[in-house]
Amino acid sequence: MCLAGTVVGRTLVALFGGLRWSREPFVNLCVSAEDITAPPNPASDGLLRFNIAGMVSAEATFSTYRRLVERISRDAGLEDSLVLRRTHAEVRQNLSGQRVQVAFVCTWTYLHASREKSIRLLVQPEFEKGLEYRCLLIVPSESPSRKIEDLRGQTMAFTDPESNTGYMVPTVMLFDRGGTPGSFFGKTVFTGSHDNSILAVLLGAVDVASVDALVWKSHLREQPSLASRVRIIWKSEEFGAPPVVVPVGLDARLEQPLRQAFLRLHEDGEGREILSGIGIERFVPGREEDYRSALDIYAS
Repeated sequence: MCLAGTVVGRTLVALFGGLRWSREPFVNLCVSAEDITAPPNPASDGLLRFNIAGMVSAEATFSTYRRLVERISRDAGLEDSLVLRRTHAEVRQNLSGQRVQVAFVCTWTYLHASREKSIRLLVQPEFEKGLEYRCLLIVPSESPSRKIEDLRGQTMAFTDPESNTGYMVPTVMLFDRGGTPGSFFGKTVFTGSHDNSILAVLLGAVDVASVDALVWKSHLREQPSLASRVRIIWKSEEFGAPPVVVPVGLDARLEQPLRQAFLRLHEDGEGREILSGIGIERFVPGREEDYRSALDIYAS
C-alpha cells in the first residue's frame, strides 16, 4: 500500500503537554511523522487515491481502513494509495482540487462540498444492527453533570470545526438554546479526532466531549470497561451515514467500477470480513434524501 498523508504514533504524555488554550486551541495527542502530500491533479498513473476523513486518529484510521482501501482499489483495477489529512477542511480541499478520486467523508463535509458543487455522492454504508450515526455528549462517570445546563462553564472537547457530530450538531443545539460554545462553555478545545476526545475525557483533561456514536460503540466493543468510566449525557437525532463521494469531473470509466466495487463487497467472504471490521453490513447506492435531516438543522 502507498500511504500519503500523516502517519502518527499515540502518546499519552502529549495530552497534558500539548494542551494550548487560545481562541481556537488544538489538542495534539499524537506525535506526527513527516507529511507526505499527494500530487495535485493525479494523472492516470494506476493509483487510486482514497481519502479517509479523520473521524479517528491517523494511526487508527490506517489500521481500520487499510484492508478496505486495498480491496476497493484491487477490484477497480488500480494500486491503492491511502491519503490521510489532519482536518475535514483538507479532505474537502483534496476533493475540490481533484487531488483524490474517492473519499469517505463526514456528513457535514458532504453537505458543504455538495453546496459548492465539487463532489457527487457515490455510495453510502448501511451499518450493522445496533450502530447509529448520531452525536453523543460524554462525561466521566463520576461527573455530577446530569443535563445540558449542568455543563455551563466547563471545559468542552470538540473534534474538528467541520465535524458533523464532533462540532456542528452540538453547536446548533446550543444555538437553539440561545447560546454558543464560546458563551456557554468555560473553555473549548479541538482534539482532531473522536478517539482523542474520548481519551481526553478518560484522562480528565476535559469535562465533556462531543463524539460520534459509531466511534464510541467501536471503543466499547474493544474495551467494555469504558461503560463504567464514561456516561452519555445527551444524544442527538440519527443522521444519514457518512458517505463515500467522488469529485465532480471524475472520469466515468473509473466512477462506475468504483461504485460496483463498493456495492459488491458484501458478496464474498473476504469482503464481509472487511466490512465487519468497520461495523458495516454493506454499501448501497447513495440516497440524497437520507441527508435532509442534517441539512435541515443547519438551515433552521
